[in-house]
Amino acid sequence: MRNAQQLIAVDAAALAEVLARLDRIEAKIAPPPQWLTVHEAAARLGCTASTIRRKIAAGEIEARGSGRARMVRLG
Repeated sequence: MRNAQQLIAVDAAALAEVLARLDRIEAKIAPPPQWLTVHEAAARLGCTASTIRRKIAAGEIEARGSGRARMVRLG
């Protein structure tokens, strides 16, 4: 047999809705960890690690530990 390529047309808006629904389902099945590293928290919130550190210093985000061992509580 020959290798055949198949092209499939996908509605971008419909695909985005399906992916959003999947994200909501995954969040219910496996809730995010309560304590994250500074870098994980930054990725989750869509900001930089420096922003997370500023929020910790301002008392906006709870944290424990120090240096590389610093953990941030989200949610």
